Amino acid sequence: MLVVTLPVPTREVHDLSVWIEGTVAHVLGPDGFCRDVNLPESADGGRLQAGLFADILELRAPRAARSPVLRQGEIEVRPLG
Repeated sequence: MLVVTLPVPTREVHDLSVWIEGTVAHVLGPDGFCRDVNLPESADGGRLQAGLFADILELRAPRAARSPVLRQGEIEVRPLG
């Protein structure tokens, strides 16, 4: 399992937009916050999940059992804890 944690300038899930294009996860937030996270090819971006706890965004992707399926689209951010 690949886990990436990222401090973000909000504690509200509705303030964040997360989407994936191939192996890059894009994160947008308030006050012009913008980050790109390059996922390794061994991560299954097709099953990427995003969760928010306090002001920490957690991106999780399982390791790909075979060639990863590239995914494009928005990822729902869910509250953690």
